Amino acid sequence: MKLLFCPNCQDLFRLFREERSCACGKTKGLYTAEVYATTNGYGVDIGIGNGYLKMAIEKLRQAPNESREWYVKNTTVPCWVRPSEGRGNPHTVVGVREED
Repeated sequence: MKLLFCPNCQDLFRLFREERSCACGKTKGLYTAEVYATTNGYGVDIGIGNGYLKMAIEKLRQAPNESREWYVKNTTVPCWVRPSEGRGNPHTVVGVREED
């Protein structure tokens, strides 16, 4: 799952096939294919492995009524902060969208 974080308004949002933007409108992006995306390059790209997320949600649903430490240890999801494009983020490109 690809998320974009806006450093200006601190909004965090998921990409879809239609262009989306943060609350202030400075960070924009969309999926162009199943795993390929285009952004305006302003925000910070964040990746979360869908498998990790699904596994953590399932563990949380099955969790006993335990302490906070159990939840943190067993439902943690790794994420990756990536550059807007290039070697560190080969499925995303920065594209300039002309204003209407």
